[in-house]
Amino acid sequence: MNFSTAKIAYRNLKLHKSKTLIIGMLVTISVAILIIGTSILNTVESGIEDNYVNKYTGSIFVAPSVNESPSLIMPAMDTDGADAVITNYSEIEEAVLQVNGVIDTTGQINAASLIQIGENGTSVGILRGVNPNDYETMFPQGVNMVEGEFLRDGEEGIILSQFSFDMLQDSTELDLKIGDKVLLTMMNNNSGTKIREVEIKGIHQYDDDSMDVSMICFVDLENIRALNGMVLNTEQDLNLNESEKSSLGTFSEDDLFGSSSDSLFSSDDSLFATSDDSLFVSTDTLEETNINDIYNVLGDTSLRDELNTINTDAYSYMLIQIEEGVNSKVVIEDLNQMFADNEWNLTAYDWTVGAGMSAQLADVISIVFYTILIIIAIVVIIVIMNTLVVSISERTNEIGTMRALGAKRSYIRNMISLETILITIIFGILGIIIGVATLAIAAQVGIQATGTFTKIILGGDIFIPQISGIGIVISIIAISVISVFASLYPVQVALRISPREAMSK
Repeated sequence: MNFSTAKIAYRNLKLHKSKTLIIGMLVTISVAILIIGTSILNTVESGIEDNYVNKYTGSIFVAPSVNESPSLIMPAMDTDGADAVITNYSEIEEAVLQVNGVIDTTGQINAASLIQIGENGTSVGILRGVNPNDYETMFPQGVNMVEGEFLRDGEEGIILSQFSFDMLQDSTELDLKIGDKVLLTMMNNNSGTKIREVEIKGIHQYDDDSMDVSMICFVDLENIRALNGMVLNTEQDLNLNESEKSSLGTFSEDDLFGSSSDSLFSSDDSLFATSDDSLFVSTDTLEETNINDIYNVLGDTSLRDELNTINTDAYSYMLIQIEEGVNSKVVIEDLNQMFADNEWNLTAYDWTVGAGMSAQLADVISIVFYTILIIIAIVVIIVIMNTLVVSISERTNEIGTMRALGAKRSYIRNMISLETILITIIFGILGIIIGVATLAIAAQVGIQATGTFTKIILGGDIFIPQISGIGIVISIIAISVISVFASLYPVQVALRISPREAMSK
């Protein structure tokens, strides 16, 4: 390919302006769409990531490997999820903080609970047990109080979400306020059914809360551990035999209703006896009654007490923030290697694994966007190819004469290919200018989010698209590939033109 070939190719484009403009417009529009779409998509992905990483999930999270479907938003509903607990959190946290790139950690306990007040007041909540000081330090944007104050370290209570509070208020005739007490009821395979009474300390609402985060309520660690059954010892840990298991928390019917002298209702020492030791005696005598004698009829509860001792070092997950610019995949590999070396049955995940449906919308949008681009690319290839074929058919005499004058097949091939390349470069640059200009105007004006879904998609109240350099490079490469494919068949058509065919026409 030499300068004369380029000159002829340029002349041909000028002579066939209509065909050139048709192909050029397709190239321009395709490049502009690709740049705008890629830039918007990258901005959306970045916005969703910043939103979730800075408010809900951290960059990385650690969960017990037994939990096959870990979720940082929704609590696990299966058996494995209920049993999945990090029991030695402090030891693991100390080791994690030594891993390169890790700058902060905090623990989290998840649960789903029924929330009740009065006879009719009922709501639901996704409970999130956290260490208040650590959580606010790691997620300064993660708590937006509407009323009241956030929990303090060691303080018992609940911070209701606005959604859960409104549901509770709508279902009761009571006028709910900060300081009221509600009942939390939860059931799982660990603890069975547990009920705890907690005080409402405040109400919070995320700025852009979707359905999967709108029900998140913050609860103190002691109550959520009790609800979740996070105890120091289990029946397996204590190696209890069947007899010991069956006697946990039980009492003897013989002791309570038997006829022996030690029974509760015996004629000698019963509660209703007429002796000085009976229950219904004078106040002075009652003060001398040993209350342990009454509790003894319930049997030995020491094993039950040991099983009910809360593990204050237990969490469902560990959330991790890493330094800006550090590759999270490398940190995850280092963490998982450390867990394996220490035989800790834990797994580190990227934040997207457990972030919920809203955070995964970017993936869905990407699939839809690139599917549309593939369809557009196919259409562009077909149109460019047909336009070139028509153009070559109109130039049969010209090409045949060139062949008769000694032009080789390679010369014809280079000429057609060069024409396509020139169109791609000239109109591709025009497409880049249009795409960048459109994005610049949109960035200056901003796109206002009109609803919760839109806020999640756009990553905030106002969407400001960022021009993507990668998008520009991808656009140029993509349109070049499209042009090359589109020119393959027309080139073959041109090469089949012979001098004899040209002269016959």
